[in-house]
Amino acid sequence: MDSGQNTAGPSSRPHPSDPDGGGPQTGQKRRAADHESPPPEGHNRPSATKKKRKTKKKPKVDQFHLKKDQIDETQRGTKNTCYLHGYLLLQIVRSDIPPPAVTQQSITAFERRWTPNFLSTLQATLRAAKGDNIGASQMAADLRRRAQKEAKAGSQIAKDILQVKETYLVHTYSILLASGLETWAPDVMGAPDTPYNQVHATVFFESFSMVATSFAYVALAPTLSSVNNPDFVKDVMCSFLYSYMRRKFKVEDNEPGKLAKNSEDDTRRKRRKRLMQKCLEYASKEEKFPDQVLALVKEECCNSDDESGTDDSGKQVYFVNKKTMQSASATAFVQKLDARRTKMEDGAKRRRGKGSNWGERTRIWRDAPSNSEFSLQRPTKVPLDYFSPSEFNDLPAKARFNYVKNGVALPLVQFLDNKDWKTMDKSSFMEKYGNQVLKQYDIPTEEEMTRAGNTGWDSDDAEEINLTLQGSQSDAEMAAASP
Repeated sequence: MDSGQNTAGPSSRPHPSDPDGGGPQTGQKRRAADHESPPPEGHNRPSATKKKRKTKKKPKVDQFHLKKDQIDETQRGTKNTCYLHGYLLLQIVRSDIPPPAVTQQSITAFERRWTPNFLSTLQATLRAAKGDNIGASQMAADLRRRAQKEAKAGSQIAKDILQVKETYLVHTYSILLASGLETWAPDVMGAPDTPYNQVHATVFFESFSMVATSFAYVALAPTLSSVNNPDFVKDVMCSFLYSYMRRKFKVEDNEPGKLAKNSEDDTRRKRRKRLMQKCLEYASKEEKFPDQVLALVKEECCNSDDESGTDDSGKQVYFVNKKTMQSASATAFVQKLDARRTKMEDGAKRRRGKGSNWGERTRIWRDAPSNSEFSLQRPTKVPLDYFSPSEFNDLPAKARFNYVKNGVALPLVQFLDNKDWKTMDKSSFMEKYGNQVLKQYDIPTEEEMTRAGNTGWDSDDAEEINLTLQGSQSDAEMAAASP
């Protein structure tokens, strides 16, 4: 054997990373096997190009929120009673008022006043409180005065408060003042078990138990069994404070004035819905319009919304807002329909000598109305002439195609006062009036639908389109289209 040959085994081979053995030579790549241990059997090495999956954050669970199915039907009256009692203690008379903000300094200063066994002492103190406290009487009188004002403006909370006798309000505030608190201001962003919030909870439980068992809230139909169920009352109170009022606090804190705006929008939607119901009833029963027209009226978006204001004499009125998508014909039609309905109902009231449950509002159509904040809401089941031609023609081909299937409801605005169109069948209406309306609109063709990504017109849809457009073509066009 040649003495110059290296006879050492693999264990004596210098590692490429050893300084004596030297690293890889120039142009030589280091092998993974030389410096990495192989993966365990059955284990696949992760690919270098494989991206790590992003895990979606789960939404935070509102542990205090009570869902509808968590409350028995017999307990709903008690739940509403607990909420009203919370409003009484907070002295809130409108739904758009957030709970008061509480600073950490006030919480710390408050908690220094209490000994470790303060809750047991407080409970006994509250139960001994008398209902002849002058301060409590002033608080009750002030609350009723504000509730009377807001009830006229439509606040349901204020209306419910006025159904509670003032004696019970005085008892409630007497218990509050006996606790050492001047106002009831729980820390809705804090935990329920802090000493500060426990004091407020004790005030709630003691005052609620006293007035609710005395039938102070009989108008809300609470049940005595649930009123005397401390666990249920606690769950509802926590839901009211740490779910419902907490959300309100966050909304108002992020965007001051948002609660008031949301409340006004909700009120306007309710007024618009009620107006739609009244107009639809009148249009179908009194004027007996065809289905095409009723389809226009029964969409809430087609009926005008309004906003509260005052006229030159200071009287409260409601200014009707403009819908930017609505055609001139649809706007004029709804306006005239509502005027005729109002006139008929006013005459009926005079004959009966009494009014209906829904008072008519003084609605004013200005020459230059403000744009409705609901203008961008696009109804889906309306005839195409709900839209102004410019708005309709800017819609995607598929959307225009779907609206064409809904047909035409009204003649041009200059023919709205004609009587004959209201009783015509669809073919006669399209021939005399509908053709003129359709000329303003860009009706999608099969080629345009195909370019928009559709495979062509479905045979059923095509037949429906042909029926809808029947009478809208000239005689020459009809002849050219005939085989």
